[in-house]
Amino acid sequence: MATIRKIILPICMIAALWLGAATALPVLATDYYVSSSQGDDDHNDGLTPSTPFATVSKVNGLDLSPGDRVLFKCGDTWRGQMLRITQSGTEGNEIFFGSYPETDCPNKPVLSGALPVAGWSLHRGNIYAADLSTGENAGKFPHGINQLFVNGERKAMGRWPNINAGNGGYSFVDSQPADDKITDNELPSGDWTGAVVHIMGMRWYILNRIVTATDGKTLVLAASASCQDGCDSDGGWGYFLNNHLDTLDMDGEWYFDDATSKVYLYSTSGLPQNAEGSAVLKDDDRYWGGVTLGVDLKEHLSYAILDNFEVKNWFRHGISTPTNYETSELHHVTVRNCAIKDVDEAGMKFAAWVWNAQDGRQNGWRGGHDLTVENNVIDGANHFGMDLYSRDSSFTGNTVQNIGLIENVNKSGIGCGYSGGGGSCTEPGDGIRVKIGIGADTGNNNLFSENRIVRVGYNGMDIFGCENTLRRNLIEQACATKADCGGVRTFGRNSLADTDVYDIVLEDNIVVDTVGNVDAANDKYNQENFGFGLYIDHYSKNVAATGNSIIRAPSTGILYQDSTGSMENNTVYDCSRNYGRKLVSLTGDPTAIMPFTGNTLYAIGADASTLGVGADTTLASSDCNRFYHPFREAQISADGSKTFEQWQAYSGLDGSSEKSWFSLGPGDSPISRIYYNDTIAPKFFDLGQGRYLDLDRKGFYDMLELGPFESKILVSDDSEGPDLTHCMAIIETLTGLGESQQFLNMETHDLNRNGKFDLEDCAMLLQYVSGNRDAF
Repeated sequence: MATIRKIILPICMIAALWLGAATALPVLATDYYVSSSQGDDDHNDGLTPSTPFATVSKVNGLDLSPGDRVLFKCGDTWRGQMLRITQSGTEGNEIFFGSYPETDCPNKPVLSGALPVAGWSLHRGNIYAADLSTGENAGKFPHGINQLFVNGERKAMGRWPNINAGNGGYSFVDSQPADDKITDNELPSGDWTGAVVHIMGMRWYILNRIVTATDGKTLVLAASASCQDGCDSDGGWGYFLNNHLDTLDMDGEWYFDDATSKVYLYSTSGLPQNAEGSAVLKDDDRYWGGVTLGVDLKEHLSYAILDNFEVKNWFRHGISTPTNYETSELHHVTVRNCAIKDVDEAGMKFAAWVWNAQDGRQNGWRGGHDLTVENNVIDGANHFGMDLYSRDSSFTGNTVQNIGLIENVNKSGIGCGYSGGGGSCTEPGDGIRVKIGIGADTGNNNLFSENRIVRVGYNGMDIFGCENTLRRNLIEQACATKADCGGVRTFGRNSLADTDVYDIVLEDNIVVDTVGNVDAANDKYNQENFGFGLYIDHYSKNVAATGNSIIRAPSTGILYQDSTGSMENNTVYDCSRNYGRKLVSLTGDPTAIMPFTGNTLYAIGADASTLGVGADTTLASSDCNRFYHPFREAQISADGSKTFEQWQAYSGLDGSSEKSWFSLGPGDSPISRIYYNDTIAPKFFDLGQGRYLDLDRKGFYDMLELGPFESKILVSDDSEGPDLTHCMAIIETLTGLGESQQFLNMETHDLNRNGKFDLEDCAMLLQYVSGNRDAF
């Protein structure tokens, strides 16, 4: 029996351990260290900071296990080495790629796609040349370069016309003799064969076409060019040329000749120093990034973390999925605290075609699920900031800026290919694009929160899927390259009954200074800048816009077109100033909004309408709104222009709404200002001298406090100091006393000695309520 007990006891202990392991199995993880400055030998074991691996290639070959960490030394740089993360962790035991030392990392480890260019010699004039196939350059640039940097600064590819030549750097098509030919009488003489022509075919797309021959002032193109109403219509659409030696005439401009493998640089300071080129490492059409998540045509990736890298100067994307996954898609991956800079295509591209699907879903485009993308900076991507097919994921605290700008583009422009099709490629230049393939599998149930999207070529955020929430984002200077776009656009399809865009939440976002660039538009379309704040379009269903601040959009502030939803507590300020559009426009069949309540529509443009309601629009509930137009009485467009009172009588709505309590003449200057807090912390604004009233007529003097993503309109007031109510608020804040309200009920004529309540009176009152009644 004693022997039996000795056997049973260990078996029970093993069983208990096994049952515990089913819930939380401890993992023996390994840390690996990588340094380009210390690790001169990949034969090191990589297990300590003093024996690190040297190359990214070594890391790509590691056999990693769940819980392992790969740490790159802060401040070190790896050039022309793509990091491929191919092995997955498990829940709670993710594979981690990060940096060391972990507590002191002023400079992130850098994964750079640019390699030094040596061997420069004078070509002619101020143009210098380097042969990438010989000398120190040999073998480093297998397919040439598509970006050039000098002293770390990205240089502009040579172009004609120059960016500063007027019209935003565009010339205009005079005639189109054939679908594949354009004529411009201003075209400089010469043979432009091999150049790329970039044509604004409509306000929302830019064609790329390779020039195959030149016939006088006519360019012959490798594919037809399709422009709205023809490339030569109504004064012609704008275009520019690049990718040609004859465009080099300004300091820093460059060109790469594929045929000779030579790069040319216009330099007014002599022989180029510290030049680097983005090495084109692949000439296929696959999705390559400085960091690639998974194995193309094979495994997806899951339970991995990428933290605190700088990924810059790559020939395609910054961080990307491969083009294909087998059986399933990316999931439970975190990308955080990374800086992605100056890549030629997308900052982040999460788009892979899943084939041989084994996860209960169909084959098709996917972008991953349960992803966490937070606190990253994407700066200077030429095609997209983020290009996503993702679902059930969170994108928080990221900065996306300088995306799809004409001054930065190279041979590939801001996207689109070189073949026909033209207008089918409309979305490049988006800050963040949320795309769909199969609706249930892509582009849905994502959260975009507290992101900053600044100066992007097309829409700030472009939403094509359902049940996405956009909350507390700043979107500034969207549509900097193209027009007919917005800070946020939603775009459905087919009909409201079967659209893919529904149940969208737009909450507490700030959209300011949408550009709507029309530099290259022809005479027919070259109106004033044409950009929207919120652009709810084409069968977008149940889009709830709540608490948003839309400021200085040149066209409509908030547009619902053929779409439905609700609008509550939004502020729309100084939009539609240019040519009589509406601050809020509800148009198209079957647009329906309910409720429409608590909104403030404040117009500055003399011809703008605060609200436009189309004949086919259903506005079932509208009340407690503010319609402020100091310059215009007939400010509401509904079956003609109507005053506020006429609108109430016509619609039977807005019984508790209000219009402006002050008015201005045609020659008067606007007396209002809007303040907004685009941060996640309370913010104070110095109002300077003067007294201001908000739209509730509460007085503000010296200082204004706003909560996170809050805005407030203030109106100048010509009295000398704060009103009595505002004085009470100041006193209660400073003293914590409640006597001020009691004092309000007292006779105040003795206090108001000069007939006007001023700052001196307020100071005296402060002495009184703080107990110094004798001084009072």
